[in-house]
Amino acid sequence: MRSYSTLWSAVLATGLVAAGCRPKPETTTASPTATTTAPAATSRRTSPPPAVAPAQAPIDLLPERTGVVVSAASVRHLLRVVDVGALIGTYRPYYEQAGAYLEQTFGHNLLDPARWPEIGIDPERPIGVALLDAGSASSCYFISLTDPSRFRAFLDRVGAKLGGSLESVYEDRGIVLAHESGVRNQLVLRDDFAFLVLVGNPKLAPYDFARELASVDPARGLTASPRWQQAMGRGAGRDVVAFIDVGGMVRGEIDAARRFADQVAPSWAEQELQRLREQGAAAEEIARWEQVAAEERASQKQRRESRRRELELWGAVFGQVGPIALELSLAPEAITGTARAQMPETALLRRVVTAGAGPPVAITAASERVLFGTGGKLDLSEGSAGLDSLLRAVGKSMDELFVELQAKLGGDPRGALEMLDGTVSFALTAKDMDAMARGGGKEELGFNLALGFKDPVMAAALVGVTMAKIPSSPLGLAGLKVKRGKSRGHVVTVPAWRDVHVALIGSTLTISTDPKFAQQVEHGPARVWEPRLAALAPVVTAPGAAATLLLDHTLLLGMFMVRRHYEGGRYKPSQNQPYWRFPSLAHEALDKVPQSAAYKARLKEWQRLDAKIERAEKAQERRRSELALAAADSLGAMAISLHETPDGLMTEGGQYFGPGGLARTIERVVEGFSTVGTDYSVHEERGRVEQELQEIRVRDIERALGVRAGE
Repeated sequence: MRSYSTLWSAVLATGLVAAGCRPKPETTTASPTATTTAPAATSRRTSPPPAVAPAQAPIDLLPERTGVVVSAASVRHLLRVVDVGALIGTYRPYYEQAGAYLEQTFGHNLLDPARWPEIGIDPERPIGVALLDAGSASSCYFISLTDPSRFRAFLDRVGAKLGGSLESVYEDRGIVLAHESGVRNQLVLRDDFAFLVLVGNPKLAPYDFARELASVDPARGLTASPRWQQAMGRGAGRDVVAFIDVGGMVRGEIDAARRFADQVAPSWAEQELQRLREQGAAAEEIARWEQVAAEERASQKQRRESRRRELELWGAVFGQVGPIALELSLAPEAITGTARAQMPETALLRRVVTAGAGPPVAITAASERVLFGTGGKLDLSEGSAGLDSLLRAVGKSMDELFVELQAKLGGDPRGALEMLDGTVSFALTAKDMDAMARGGGKEELGFNLALGFKDPVMAAALVGVTMAKIPSSPLGLAGLKVKRGKSRGHVVTVPAWRDVHVALIGSTLTISTDPKFAQQVEHGPARVWEPRLAALAPVVTAPGAAATLLLDHTLLLGMFMVRRHYEGGRYKPSQNQPYWRFPSLAHEALDKVPQSAAYKARLKEWQRLDAKIERAEKAQERRRSELALAAADSLGAMAISLHETPDGLMTEGGQYFGPGGLARTIERVVEGFSTVGTDYSVHEERGRVEQELQEIRVRDIERALGVRAGE
């Protein structure tokens, strides 16, 4: 059976055709080029450019300054994570309908990559996307071609059908196609590849990206640059590779902000002031608008300064981080791989993380299902110094933070922080996922928190003092009560939620809504952690990890699909008094008219129908929730561990699917959206009864108040 990819086909069909084959715009957009490596003329060269070796992959032609690249080896590699045959079989009518529409519109079924060679596209070679410049929001999508001339002919046919056309606006080693020179969206054909270039803000674009793609020498492109080769190395090719220059993008944002500051246009107030001056307005009016313009200039300056400080903060965190190299392998069971980033030992992130924390006990000692968990070991002195520098970038400091904490919590927060050894883990847990699907409230959610202390004696003293102060502390939480636990520690009663259990196990402070958590931590070394998906265990418990992250997709998919249960009262017809039928009467007068026997009798019928609808709605909601949780089980979880390397940091792990994998997840999500089965005849009947109630109510008011409706 032929394979297909709806996602990539949609990108190709929508991006290439919609952006490239629409009617010409009525106005001409100025070229975004400030400086360019290619000649500025839009006509063809009088002499051919020097010959260079053809690119082996689309990424070889990307500019050296490119910030982000995600490239898949082929569509076939992307399809490794999904059972395409099963999906086509399940949704064949929809697939065939969509394929027929594309066949009619474009002359080819673009949902089937096996037919892409008919229009010159190669489904067996690289495909991907790149962020060319963060400051101007410029990006490009790229595909590989089997026959560029056939692909060009396809574009011409589609363009003719849609009433537009593409012209060659620049030719070098490649061809730039567009409606006219300087438009935002352009198509580049170069060697055996096609690039759809999208420029978000032409005014901030540092150069003409399309022309650079058409003229760049692969020996001077991104993959030939030292920063690419140092980041990516010579690792074996994976199904998906990504290059993410976080530090470079931050620096690019700073440069773009500076360029934008240099291009500040007159504000609306200054434009109005200029208009009044030209018209000879009165001196009082001019003076008033001079004040408005001055205030607007000050506001703009403040916003620019705030943006500058924000960028400086990001620069302090990521400025020394080298490009991130991501390599992934795709399979029906998991998407796994590594992400490496070079950074000096002086970088803030590297100074803060510390190896050797051990498995995060908030996750591994949990007796409830972990929806989200993280843990690691931090160098608190370095972290405090780094946080202080970041706070100072926005006009604050750690000293001010400690003062605020002391005012709210009491005690000595700085001293308490100095008692910690930096080991911390946290988990958001669920007591009963099925109960949540049935409409369980917030009491189903809980948490585990574990903090490591340097000295257990000092930790015990701190816990005792804190527990004594909680009932009277200015936390803004009324009703907090503290009592001693049956076996150890303390129990904090939180109104309208679960009890929180606090205990000290050796030098580890445990705080949890689970009364079993402290005991699990105590028995942790002799206890084997068995997660819901066995593949998660080696990642979460990886030796020597500096930090760990676990995300069960039940948390995200459940929040997205499971509707919030409505806790308020349902609508009642009596809430809808016919005020508009009696415009001359006060609403209070209508409200005081008692319900007649006829109204009450008909109201019982309305209530019977409404109760029937409510039962059906609750059943549908439960079914959707169950399907959402089932989809989350198939989608599985993500687990990542962070390790320090000689030249930076590295993460290992990935996305691990549950039973049925991604294909079953898709089926369950679609099933959840399509599981409606609403009997709208009952709604219609209830609507008719409600209309009758309105008419009965009008007659009751007329008789009781001696008026006629409409008067």
